[in-house]
Amino acid sequence: MRELSPWLAQLVAFPLGIAAAVLLAVLWCVLTPLRNTISTLSPSSLFHSFLDMSIPSLLLLLLGLVALTVIHELLHAAVHPMAGRSPRTVLGFWPSTLLFYAWYEGERSRNRLITGLLMPLFVLSFLPLVVAVVWQIASGWAALASCFNALASCVDILGAGMLFFQVPCTAIVRNQGWWTYWREAEAVTS
Repeated sequence: MRELSPWLAQLVAFPLGIAAAVLLAVLWCVLTPLRNTISTLSPSSLFHSFLDMSIPSLLLLLLGLVALTVIHELLHAAVHPMAGRSPRTVLGFWPSTLLFYAWYEGERSRNRLITGLLMPLFVLSFLPLVVAVVWQIASGWAALASCFNALASCVDILGAGMLFFQVPCTAIVRNQGWWTYWREAEAVTS
């Protein structure tokens, strides 16, 4: 498959993540009761509120982001064969590219890989929004986590798009390090 290097992929994908985060922020503000709270705030008051956060609050925010990252990667792995419990599933951190990852060391269908790439975006970004809309919940923390996860999903969105447009829907794919290879699935004979 034609792919970008890890750093170039992050650079190209970042605007996709910003667009997804902004879209979610707008949806949170328009569709949930947050619209009543947000309309009374100004950007400068939000910035000053962030600067005025106590050390414990900042540590709690940082801990929340770490937990969100771990859950994000576990959701990728949950779509792997055996729900991520296979010895072929690897979770890790790639320091030279600053990327966390859930990797499967084997073949799977193109559609399963696309589903795996987008699962954290659906579960951590869109599902909380749907819940907040249905039950009319105003949670700034849920909205923040939802939007942050959408931003963090930028390379996943790019990868899913590249698979969707470059690889036939019936193909079998395999990752070799950063790179993705595909082949046509063999016909099943009865």
